[in-house]
Amino acid sequence: MNQTFRKIFSSKFNNLSFVVSLVFVLGGWLWAYLALRTISLPLIIHFSNISGINQVGYAWDLAKVGLFGILVVMVNFLIAYELELRDKFLAKLASAFTLFLSILIFIYFAAIISVN
Repeated sequence: MNQTFRKIFSSKFNNLSFVVSLVFVLGGWLWAYLALRTISLPLIIHFSNISGINQVGYAWDLAKVGLFGILVVMVNFLIAYELELRDKFLAKLASAFTLFLSILIFIYFAAIISVN
């Protein structure tokens, strides 16, 4: 068991990108919850300059995005860990993709906050 943890924590880039990705997703989700808890329902989920409000939703819609983001970050961390044993480049690529995706999810939460 001790060797398994040692192997998991041996790759600093994968671990750092995992932690930063979780911070982005959880931070954006918490920020959206704290900023939008006083807004009357429904929330504006999608807004376009051309057509205006395209989609409205509820706080549960934001929660689904947050839960999906956490799930993707965790699964990609496990994929990057398995790839680390076979090909270090692909492991770093998977970790970088996870970080990029979590930044996009954070931007999504920021956009929802700014529209509402």
